[in-house]
Amino acid sequence: MIDYAFYKRVMEFLARYLGLENEPLYMSVLRYDNVLNGIKVLIAIYRVKTNELITYCAVRFDNMVGKAEPMCNGDRKYVERVYEEMA
Repeated sequence: MIDYAFYKRVMEFLARYLGLENEPLYMSVLRYDNVLNGIKVLIAIYRVKTNELITYCAVRFDNMVGKAEPMCNGDRKYVERVYEEMA
C-alpha cells in the first residue's frame, strides 16, 4: 500500500519533470517494487478535466544518493520493459 505522502511526492516530482505543474493531474500507480537501495514505480498520468492519458512513467528512487531516475513515454509496453530492467 502506498501512503499519501509518497504519492504526493512522486506526483509533484513528475509534474515538474514533465513541465505540467500548473495543470490538474491524476496519477495511477500501476506497480511498485523494492529494489536495492530504493524503490521503483510504474505510473500512468492523466489530465483531470478530460481523463486523457498523458504518459506512462517508470521511476527509480535511490535512497542512498537521494535521486530519482524517471523515464516517460506514451507507449505502455515500452515503459513496462524499462521498468522490468530497472535494478
